[in-house]
Amino acid sequence: MNFTEKDVSIIRGISQASGIFTLIVALIMIFSLAQLKTINPLDNPALLSVKEQYDSNPEAPNIAEQVRAMDLMARKAYFATRRQVETGSYLLLAGAVIFIFCQRLIAGNEKLMPAVPGVIPGQNSTTSRYRKYLLISASIITFGAIVSSFMLRNNLPDLSVSSAGVSTKKREKTEVSEYKPDRTNYPFFRGQDSRGIAGGSGYPTNWNGEEGRNIKWKTPVPGFGKSSPVIWEKRLFITGTNDAACEVYCINKETGEKLWTASATGITGEPSEPPETDPDAGLAVSTAAVNNNAVCAIFANGNLVCLDHDGKTKWAKNIGTPANAYGYTSSLIIFDNILIVQFDSKDKISLMGFDIESGTMKWETIRTGRPVWSSPVLAAFNRVPQVVINGNPSVTSFDAKTGDELWTVECLTGDVAPSVAVNSTMTYAVTDYARLAAIKAGVGAAIIWEDNTFTPDVSSPVATDEFLFLATGSGDVACYNAMKGDTLWTHYFLDQFYASPVIADEMVYLLDRSGIMHIVKAGGEYELVAESPLGENADCTPAFSDKNIFIRGRNNLYCISEN
Repeated sequence: MNFTEKDVSIIRGISQASGIFTLIVALIMIFSLAQLKTINPLDNPALLSVKEQYDSNPEAPNIAEQVRAMDLMARKAYFATRRQVETGSYLLLAGAVIFIFCQRLIAGNEKLMPAVPGVIPGQNSTTSRYRKYLLISASIITFGAIVSSFMLRNNLPDLSVSSAGVSTKKREKTEVSEYKPDRTNYPFFRGQDSRGIAGGSGYPTNWNGEEGRNIKWKTPVPGFGKSSPVIWEKRLFITGTNDAACEVYCINKETGEKLWTASATGITGEPSEPPETDPDAGLAVSTAAVNNNAVCAIFANGNLVCLDHDGKTKWAKNIGTPANAYGYTSSLIIFDNILIVQFDSKDKISLMGFDIESGTMKWETIRTGRPVWSSPVLAAFNRVPQVVINGNPSVTSFDAKTGDELWTVECLTGDVAPSVAVNSTMTYAVTDYARLAAIKAGVGAAIIWEDNTFTPDVSSPVATDEFLFLATGSGDVACYNAMKGDTLWTHYFLDQFYASPVIADEMVYLLDRSGIMHIVKAGGEYELVAESPLGENADCTPAFSDKNIFIRGRNNLYCISEN
């Protein structure tokens, strides 16, 4: 293709601009990569100095707040620089392609142009050599920056250490290492603290409900409902309805025998007509909560009951009918003899704390935003026990003892049903058609990374300090680097997930709606361990106890064991 002098001048201008741009970006990236590779933001001398002061005086609140603020600033700066490096990789490619393409057009056109009268002999060859050296030098620098960025960014400093304000040696002995779920008791929705992590080991991976393989017992579900099983020692508890009657059932964990049924109907203040709910859900979606001497249950008509382990009523009350689009679904948790209730209605959204012995309301905190269908989760950030709620539009943390708001981050929209996942320092909030947000919890809480590729509509994610796992309503399962947000692996299964994934014995148990349990290694590479069918549909999150798995199917309750 022949160009006029004017065309060549324009191309040369574009080439020079892209060359300068590429060279500048390349040099900045090389400097940034070297800085990220060699400097860990948490090793900042000023931050380490303040942390040493905190280690010598851990009760000083002003020092603790200073540590958290400096730590958060360091992390935000690190991740901002990291995002710049990752974006720069692609800017470099674009700039280099434009530069080289323009140079080739100019070189090809000059071969066709006749010599210009008056040009000093050898001037063209000198100019050509200069351009050639410029092209080679820029290409080498650009190539080196691109290769370095893609090779090194997966091997940058790991910021998975805690920011609780203690030294590295002490940090290894704080909340995460101390968080050891009980191998026997599975007291709430998704287990201890509602985190989705089971204690113990030796859980089965292979079974078949239709064939009876590794099925210890199977018993018909006493009533209709979508609540998940909870366990205390040798007793399992679920809720359900028969016609309009709300009930709590106690099952012998070892044999499947129903020990008792307790009524949760006829309570003062109960509405004469049950509220409208999703027909597939009903009144008994919320999972019960149990401790050593009480089991508590709540239903979509606002009935809240507390029973002893023999089924006798300790107290019962109606806290108001939660009116919302699909019905009430939030599950209960217990902290330090306080029953914690997340109440979501068109008229009011709040968090309530009841004395578990008397039923007296100890506190109520009015929340802001719109009604949601998530459940509360217990966490301990910076040694402060707190309740974290996935809300709309904000994820908010409350003091578990007093109900006081501790921190809040606005990040979600739409119908929020999944509960949060938590680890030692982070909270992970997600809902469908919105986004997945990783929040650095505590004072100055802020979003550290986010993604919108995989977003569950019902199922709640589960997290360790290394990995975040989630399962979607379209059949996708994804594993993220919990601290950096990199997608480590994804896999598509043939059915939807409503039940939440549970980590047990270094494996992730993922129950799809057709009742097939997909079991994968809880690691950074996809490794399928087994796929085991229940033989009927299942939407409820399983419970784990003493090497047994308990699954509530649509029609039956199963105990699965290899012993």
